[in-house]
Amino acid sequence: MTNLAFAKKVYRLQNAIVRELNDSHIFLEQAQPLLVTARAKYETSKSRSDKRYYVPSVDRTKFAKRTDAELKAIYNQYISKGLFEAFLVNSLSRFESFLGDVLSCFLNYYPLRILEKVQGVPACPDIPVKELIAASDKDRLLERVIREHLTNVFRQRPSVYMGYLSAVIGVKDDVSFLDYYEIAATRDLIVHNSSVVNQLYLDKAKDKARAEMGDSLIVDKAYYYDSLAKMKKVSGAIKRDIEAKYA
Repeated sequence: MTNLAFAKKVYRLQNAIVRELNDSHIFLEQAQPLLVTARAKYETSKSRSDKRYYVPSVDRTKFAKRTDAELKAIYNQYISKGLFEAFLVNSLSRFESFLGDVLSCFLNYYPLRILEKVQGVPACPDIPVKELIAASDKDRLLERVIREHLTNVFRQRPSVYMGYLSAVIGVKDDVSFLDYYEIAATRDLIVHNSSVVNQLYLDKAKDKARAEMGDSLIVDKAYYYDSLAKMKKVSGAIKRDIEAKYA
């Protein structure tokens, strides 16, 4: 099944996500020394008085009071893990967008494949005949259906939506996907459970789980940078298989 146009689009999408992930790494490498330098003046401060710092408010100008020791603690928290947790959440979001773009591109070329049933994935919703007949632009209607279907696909856990991508497009279930499932499970813990390991994390991460029930997961510079490398590897595996099959 040759489709050079599809293969080229995936090539561009993969290049773009790799560039974006690399940009995050470059930015953090540039930003961390600046933050360490900014923290230094609070480390040596002897002041115990509160200082005012502007904070956003809906209806009026507001300020929060912090001592220099509290500012030092804020810097410590973000330099050690806070920045990397926030960037991990953002990078996973951007990577999921890349996966969605690949699937959307494929289904625009092969719309009938949207009817394919994959275990764990809700079937594509039917279009009422009346709406189909009344549609003035069938292409826009198809785009809407694809968008709504993929929204349902990506509501599932990563192992399910990656299984869907593999089944529909014909991508191999690469070993790198297992690392991605753990990274995504870590992101979910950061957002929903204050980084404390629960059963859901263990179910998603499986043998790649990095801690036991009740432990606090570490998301530091080493972990985040390793996650970037692993996400790039997943994107490369997808591009490789698509090029092999469609180019």
